[in-house]
Amino acid sequence: MNEYMQTPLISEELFKLHSPVTQSTDITDFVPYICIAQELYIETVLGQPLTAELKEQIASDTLTPANSDLIVRIAPALSFYAVYQALPFHWASIVNKGITIRESENSKSVDIKDIAQLRRWIKDDADTLRTQLIDFLGKCRANYPLWQPSEGCAKHAGEQGSDEKSYDSGFYFGK
Repeated sequence: MNEYMQTPLISEELFKLHSPVTQSTDITDFVPYICIAQELYIETVLGQPLTAELKEQIASDTLTPANSDLIVRIAPALSFYAVYQALPFHWASIVNKGITIRESENSKSVDIKDIAQLRRWIKDDADTLRTQLIDFLGKCRANYPLWQPSEGCAKHAGEQGSDEKSYDSGFYFGK
Protein backbone atom coordinates (compact mmCIF):
# COMPACT_ATOMS: atom_id res chain seq x y z
CA MET A 1 0.00 0.00 0.00
CA ASN A 2 1.22 3.51 -0.82
CA GLU A 3 2.64 5.02 2.37
CA TYR A 4 1.38 8.48 1.37
CA MET A 5 -2.18 7.31 0.87
CA GLN A 6 -4.26 8.14 3.91
CA THR A 7 -6.78 5.58 5.09
CA PRO A 8 -9.48 6.96 7.36
CA LEU A 9 -10.35 4.59 10.19
CA ILE A 10 -14.03 5.52 10.07
CA SER A 11 -16.51 5.74 7.23
CA GLU A 12 -18.56 8.80 6.36
CA GLU A 13 -21.58 6.98 7.79
CA LEU A 14 -19.86 6.49 11.17
CA PHE A 15 -18.76 10.13 11.08
CA LYS A 16 -22.33 11.31 10.50
CA LEU A 17 -23.66 9.01 13.20
CA HIS A 18 -21.22 10.19 15.89
CA SER A 19 -20.34 13.79 15.03
CA PRO A 20 -22.09 16.89 16.35
CA VAL A 21 -23.03 18.00 12.80
CA THR A 22 -26.64 17.50 11.77
CA GLN A 23 -27.65 14.54 9.61
CA SER A 24 -28.69 16.90 6.79
CA THR A 25 -25.23 18.54 6.61
CA ASP A 26 -23.14 17.88 3.53
CA ILE A 27 -20.06 16.36 5.15
CA THR A 28 -17.85 16.52 2.06
CA ASP A 29 -15.94 19.45 3.55
CA PHE A 30 -15.35 17.54 6.80
CA VAL A 31 -13.91 14.36 5.23
CA PRO A 32 -10.31 15.66 4.78
CA TYR A 33 -10.19 16.55 8.48
CA ILE A 34 -10.93 12.96 9.52
CA CYS A 35 -7.40 11.88 8.51
CA ILE A 36 -5.84 14.97 10.10
CA ALA A 37 -7.65 14.37 13.40
CA GLN A 38 -6.84 10.67 13.19
CA GLU A 39 -3.13 11.38 12.88
CA LEU A 40 -3.07 14.03 15.60
CA TYR A 41 -5.30 12.46 18.24
CA ILE A 42 -6.14 8.80 17.58
CA GLU A 43 -2.97 7.21 16.21
CA THR A 44 -1.09 8.26 19.34
CA VAL A 45 -3.60 6.26 21.38
CA LEU A 46 -3.45 3.20 19.14
CA GLY A 47 0.25 3.16 18.40
CA GLN A 48 1.78 2.42 15.00
CA PRO A 49 1.37 -1.40 14.92
CA LEU A 50 -2.35 -1.41 15.74
CA THR A 51 -3.00 1.56 13.46
CA ALA A 52 -1.24 -0.23 10.58
CA GLU A 53 -3.25 -3.40 11.20
CA LEU A 54 -6.53 -1.46 11.21
CA LYS A 55 -5.68 0.43 8.02
CA GLU A 56 -4.64 -2.79 6.27
CA GLN A 57 -7.83 -4.58 7.31
CA ILE A 58 -9.98 -1.60 6.28
CA ALA A 59 -8.27 -1.39 2.87
CA SER A 60 -8.76 -5.11 2.23
CA ASP A 61 -12.25 -5.20 3.82
CA THR A 62 -11.19 -7.94 6.26
CA LEU A 63 -11.85 -6.39 9.68
CA THR A 64 -11.81 -8.93 12.49
CA PRO A 65 -14.73 -8.80 14.94
CA ALA A 66 -12.47 -7.32 17.65
CA ASN A 67 -11.12 -4.64 15.30
CA SER A 68 -14.62 -3.91 14.02
CA ASP A 69 -15.67 -3.30 17.62
CA LEU A 70 -12.62 -1.06 18.08
CA ILE A 71 -13.56 1.04 15.02
CA VAL A 72 -17.00 1.61 16.55
CA ARG A 73 -15.24 2.74 19.77
CA ILE A 74 -12.91 5.05 17.81
CA ALA A 75 -15.72 6.70 15.82
CA PRO A 76 -17.10 9.10 18.47
CA ALA A 77 -13.73 10.58 19.46
CA LEU A 78 -12.44 10.76 15.89
CA SER A 79 -15.67 12.39 14.68
CA PHE A 80 -15.52 15.09 17.34
CA TYR A 81 -11.82 15.73 16.70
CA ALA A 82 -12.49 16.02 12.94
CA VAL A 83 -15.16 18.66 13.56
CA TYR A 84 -12.80 20.43 15.97
CA GLN A 85 -10.12 20.58 13.27
CA ALA A 86 -12.53 21.63 10.50
CA LEU A 87 -14.58 24.26 12.33
CA PRO A 88 -12.34 27.31 11.72
CA PHE A 89 -12.27 26.53 8.00
CA HIS A 90 -16.06 26.37 7.84
CA TRP A 91 -16.28 29.79 9.41
CA ALA A 92 -13.72 31.43 7.13
CA SER A 93 -12.10 30.68 3.80
CA ILE A 94 -8.59 31.39 2.61
CA VAL A 95 -8.81 32.90 -0.88
CA ASN A 96 -6.48 34.91 -3.13
CA LYS A 97 -7.55 38.23 -1.65
CA GLY A 98 -7.14 37.05 1.95
CA ILE A 99 -9.29 35.41 4.58
CA THR A 100 -13.03 35.88 4.21
CA ILE A 101 -15.93 35.03 6.49
CA ARG A 102 -18.50 32.73 4.93
CA GLU A 103 -21.99 34.24 4.84
CA SER A 104 -25.03 33.54 2.76
CA GLU A 105 -28.20 35.46 1.99
CA ASN A 106 -30.19 33.51 4.55
CA SER A 107 -27.73 33.31 7.44
CA LYS A 108 -25.06 35.22 9.29
CA SER A 109 -21.73 33.79 10.46
CA VAL A 110 -20.99 33.61 14.15
CA ASP A 111 -18.28 35.72 15.74
CA ILE A 112 -14.72 34.36 16.14
CA LYS A 113 -15.24 34.35 19.94
CA ASP A 114 -18.26 32.10 19.46
CA ILE A 115 -16.20 29.78 17.23
CA ALA A 116 -13.50 29.62 19.90
CA GLN A 117 -16.05 28.68 22.58
CA LEU A 118 -17.71 26.11 20.35
CA ARG A 119 -14.31 24.56 19.56
CA ARG A 120 -13.53 24.39 23.29
CA TRP A 121 -16.76 22.49 23.98
CA ILE A 122 -16.14 20.12 21.07
CA LYS A 123 -12.53 19.53 22.15
CA ASP A 124 -13.58 18.83 25.74
CA ASP A 125 -16.09 16.25 24.52
CA ALA A 126 -13.53 14.74 22.14
CA ASP A 127 -10.98 14.46 24.95
CA THR A 128 -13.54 12.67 27.14
CA LEU A 129 -14.38 10.27 24.30
CA ARG A 130 -10.66 9.66 23.74
CA THR A 131 -10.25 8.82 27.44
CA GLN A 132 -13.11 6.33 27.12
CA LEU A 133 -11.32 4.77 24.13
CA ILE A 134 -8.12 4.42 26.17
CA ASP A 135 -10.08 2.83 29.02
CA PHE A 136 -11.70 0.39 26.58
CA LEU A 137 -8.33 -0.62 25.16
CA GLY A 138 -6.94 -1.05 28.67
CA LYS A 139 -9.81 -3.32 29.70
CA CYS A 140 -9.67 -5.34 26.46
CA ARG A 141 -5.88 -5.42 26.14
CA ALA A 142 -5.88 -9.18 25.42
CA ASN A 143 -7.91 -8.56 22.23
CA TYR A 144 -5.37 -6.01 20.95
CA PRO A 145 -1.85 -7.45 21.34
CA LEU A 146 -0.50 -4.87 18.86
CA TRP A 147 -1.70 -1.97 21.01
CA GLN A 148 1.29 0.21 21.85
CA PRO A 149 0.08 3.65 22.93
CA SER A 150 2.46 6.59 23.01
CA GLU A 151 4.17 7.45 26.29
CA GLY A 152 1.80 9.20 28.67
CA CYS A 153 -1.32 8.09 26.82
CA ALA A 154 -1.96 5.12 29.06
CA LYS A 155 1.24 4.20 30.89
CA HIS A 156 -0.28 1.40 32.90
CA ALA A 157 -3.36 0.65 30.82
CA GLY A 158 -5.13 -2.36 32.13
CA GLU A 159 -4.04 -1.52 35.66
CA GLN A 160 -4.94 2.16 35.89
CA GLY A 161 -6.41 2.90 32.46
CA SER A 162 -6.52 6.60 31.82
CA ASP A 163 -6.07 7.56 35.48
CA GLU A 164 -2.45 8.32 34.58
CA LYS A 165 -2.50 11.83 33.10
CA SER A 166 0.41 13.64 31.54
CA TYR A 167 0.86 17.36 32.01
CA ASP A 168 2.19 19.26 29.06
CA SER A 169 1.49 22.86 30.07
CA GLY A 170 0.81 24.96 33.12
CA PHE A 171 1.98 24.12 36.59
CA TYR A 172 1.75 20.74 38.23
CA PHE A 173 2.62 20.17 41.83
CA GLY A 174 2.61 16.47 42.72
CA LYS A 175 1.41 15.26 46.07
